[in-house]
Amino acid sequence: MGRRCIVIGAGLNITPARLALINSEVNDGDLVILTGLSSDALGALAEFTSQVYQDLGIKVEQFVLNPRASLVDTVAGLRSFIEDYAPCGLVIGIAGDRWVTTVLGFLAMTLATVGGFTGINVDRVFTMPDKGEPIDWPIAPRLINLSQTEYRVLRLICDGHALAREVAKAYEGAFRESISIQAVERVLAKLRARGLVTAKPSGKAYLYDATSISRLLACRMPVIRGG
Repeated sequence: MGRRCIVIGAGLNITPARLALINSEVNDGDLVILTGLSSDALGALAEFTSQVYQDLGIKVEQFVLNPRASLVDTVAGLRSFIEDYAPCGLVIGIAGDRWVTTVLGFLAMTLATVGGFTGINVDRVFTMPDKGEPIDWPIAPRLINLSQTEYRVLRLICDGHALAREVAKAYEGAFRESISIQAVERVLAKLRARGLVTAKPSGKAYLYDATSISRLLACRMPVIRGG
């Protein structure tokens, strides 16, 4: 079994999060990400994790979510952090309040959409109730269908390459494959029609920018932590 990235949500009552962690079947070498709104709750959960898995070589990260940050920026930040540990199999145990549940639900759907392009495979998503057994998602649905080329073009738009010719030039350096300006323009036209990029006239060309859904899926973002 390869390394896994295990994300556990937690509320003020960390009992469901503890059960979610145990049901995640943590193995040696796994990354465990604990996230929620309460630093005290996450600290207690991290201590529990260290005690239970003291014989395993796991890495534990705590992320206190900032309730003032947008959903898009919060999810994109967590996605970006997980991508830094690719390749890995992703397990998400959802417990905690509504905000934590919403963030982790969108994280699951986001990585189901683009994880195949970044080495993240969504292995399991489940909800941990206060009592009883975990409830597994039968499938993590995709937010939208993207081809690899469309995803790569979005990444370059996110990186600040606003013109089609800039995207075509950067594409080969980033992905070791060439693409024509005409092909980039066709991809951008499709992305624009689906609401994934905006286009602003600039002389005879267009300046492209990422929309909120593209930031969620493709833009690299820092993790926005609360206090």
